[in-house]
Amino acid sequence: MPLPAHAVGNVPLNLHDDGPDFACWCSYKYLNSGPGNIAGCFVHERHATNDKLNRFAGWWGHRKEDRFVMSHNFIPSPGAQGYMLSNPSVLCCAALRASLDVFEEAGGVLALRSK
Repeated sequence: MPLPAHAVGNVPLNLHDDGPDFACWCSYKYLNSGPGNIAGCFVHERHATNDKLNRFAGWWGHRKEDRFVMSHNFIPSPGAQGYMLSNPSVLCCAALRASLDVFEEAGGVLALRSK
């Protein structure tokens, strides 16, 4: 099932129940966070602990329990967290958080679409 990258913030999504293996999206367009901002990733729970999947192995994706040991062996966190590469900037987080607060105050995507 293809998922357009601009669906988040634009159409209601039910990724788990709809069943895609993976999905990714941007937040700059319909989540109003601005160019170059945070992207998102969905990993279906059926793949959450599969450490055989190819991935870019970023430090933030390493298992939390021993992330600070700094070993040379990458052990991914379960789910989408195992695909994290880096930490986003505080300004990007602030812009996205402000937008998500507005979405929540409006009652979510379904409420916005009905208006």
